[in-house]
Amino acid sequence: MEAHSNPHSMHTLKIDDGVKMMAFILLISQFFFLNGIFLFLSMLVFYIGFYYLQHPYKPAVFTIIFFYHFLQIIGGVWQATYLDRDLDFRSPNMTLATIMSLLGLLIMFAPIIYYQYKIPPMSIEILKKHANRLSLNKTFYAYVVYFFISNSLNEVRFLLPGYTQVIISIVNLKWFLFLLFGIQAVLKKQRKREFYFFILLEFIIGFYSFFSDFKTVIFFVIVLYMMMFRVFSSKRFFIGLGGFIIIFLGATIWTTIKVEYRRFLNKGSASQNVEVSQNEALSKLYEISNLQGRQITSSATEKFLDRLQGTYHLAKTMDMVPAVIPYQFGNNWGETFTYVFTPRLLNPDKEQLNSSEKATKYTGIKYAGREQGSAFSLGYFADCYIDFGIVGMFVLLFLIGLLFGYSYYYFVRSSSHNFVFNFAVVCALYMRFFAFEMDSVFFIGSLVTDLLTYTLMSMFLFPWLYRFLQAPPTDNPA
Repeated sequence: MEAHSNPHSMHTLKIDDGVKMMAFILLISQFFFLNGIFLFLSMLVFYIGFYYLQHPYKPAVFTIIFFYHFLQIIGGVWQATYLDRDLDFRSPNMTLATIMSLLGLLIMFAPIIYYQYKIPPMSIEILKKHANRLSLNKTFYAYVVYFFISNSLNEVRFLLPGYTQVIISIVNLKWFLFLLFGIQAVLKKQRKREFYFFILLEFIIGFYSFFSDFKTVIFFVIVLYMMMFRVFSSKRFFIGLGGFIIIFLGATIWTTIKVEYRRFLNKGSASQNVEVSQNEALSKLYEISNLQGRQITSSATEKFLDRLQGTYHLAKTMDMVPAVIPYQFGNNWGETFTYVFTPRLLNPDKEQLNSSEKATKYTGIKYAGREQGSAFSLGYFADCYIDFGIVGMFVLLFLIGLLFGYSYYYFVRSSSHNFVFNFAVVCALYMRFFAFEMDSVFFIGSLVTDLLTYTLMSMFLFPWLYRFLQAPPTDNPA
């Protein structure tokens, strides 16, 4: 596969002077708020991560994952500042949890940044050349077919507990085809209307779910367009800022309505299953969102910030460990790996994952569990802390980042001989690991299953699929 002839100049995203000035003003302005030092440190970490992660014309999936983790860390600071309270108002360890989370974020992403630099520098000419080797029409038809297949599989994924993670991994292949189609549509400037139609359709049907699947298509669209620019201009800065404000307002409305909406979806039962038709669900969603959208209150904003932040459980865990509960010295992660690597086929009596039990144990807060149709998790940062404390948490996070980075580099180089194809693969593979609050069992179970599934696909499915999607010689100008 080709690489650009000037690797050093092409690795770095060019940022114009206007953006640099606005970023500097935004950074310094944090000191004028309550909890300003923590706002400043958070923004500084974000700038560092964004600058080194986001390379022109390379996958932006880990930029999105980094950004979402950052939001969940700074969310606790925003919440305290919004309420005009010190950061430690809910736990004496919130300050420590925030600082350690920021450091942990940089440590975890350091190996990923290293492997991002190992990918050859890209250019728009290289992407277009590789895109032209693929048939846009074949990709579009493959995505449409798999769109219906994946939606059917989604209906049965929780009916077969022993195969749930495998089914989810297979379902996520839809996003590979979605992104592969979208990249070609943007680069070739063809079938863009069809692409926009399916963006809207994926967004709408995402509400017909108990798990807020509508946000997934937003992430992939952001990844696609972030991958396409070499210069971060003032125009893009304001577009991004405007988009963030719109998403923030939308997320605030969603936070106020989702409890009522989910209660309607499961007809008041404690299950996480949808018991109504799609038309009924969307009509109800329109009804309650139209009502709530006209009355966004300060309590709604506070509630959203509380839902956004992810450091509170880490702080409460630090309150308990080791003062009340001793460090577990590997037992906690040992239980995680035992659960993940014990197939339900070999152990039919294996219990369903109930992350609320562990959250209750290590925070001292009584949380509702599966029986009540709820799930609360500590987050895998807290899971790392429980076993070995702060230093051990950093070591484990570095190892997780190393696994992410090495496997990312492997799939970018080995899925096919086409960068566009491979970039779509890695974006589909890693996108669902965006959340700071993921429970370690779900995190490791999903990661192991996805890596195994995609490794097998790279050996047996992707070579065939790439040959199928190749453009006929007459359609390939490259």
